Amino acid sequence: MRIKIIDHNTYKELDYEAIFDNCHNDFYRKYGKIINADSHTKIAWSSDLLLPQFLDLSSKIYAIGIEQNFAIYDFEKKHRIMYLDLMFLFCEMVKFNQKLFIATELEVIVVDLEEYNIIDTISLPDMYDKIEINCDKIDIHCLENILIKYNTGDN
Repeated sequence: MRIKIIDHNTYKELDYEAIFDNCHNDFYRKYGKIINADSHTKIAWSSDLLLPQFLDLSSKIYAIGIEQNFAIYDFEKKHRIMYLDLMFLFCEMVKFNQKLFIATELEVIVVDLEEYNIIDTISLPDMYDKIEINCDKIDIHCLENILIKYNTGDN
């Protein structure tokens, strides 16, 4: 998988599905073409300082996040499985067994990767710092040394 930076006119002309909805289109300043083997799609975002994060979930299925956008995209079937317009800025994502933890500034969203639906949202008492896997628990670290232990329920 690779991303090629393109200009706005090229983005508009591409007859590819967009990874994210164009609801923030007035604010997008960066455009790219994602190439995965023989599949292509397009992506747009605002920040000059960030690039989208990609996480390989399974063969040809990737989670993609940046700013307030998150999606799961199937490059083999060439369609978007899930899209989230995040309330807070995307920070990172971690896969643990059949769950995906999407960390934003003030919450962590838990997605079931078998059904591709949200199964939990964890509100954070302070800004997100990092996430760690600790046996069958997920440790969510916030600023001010706040730690939240989340039991994954996987036995």
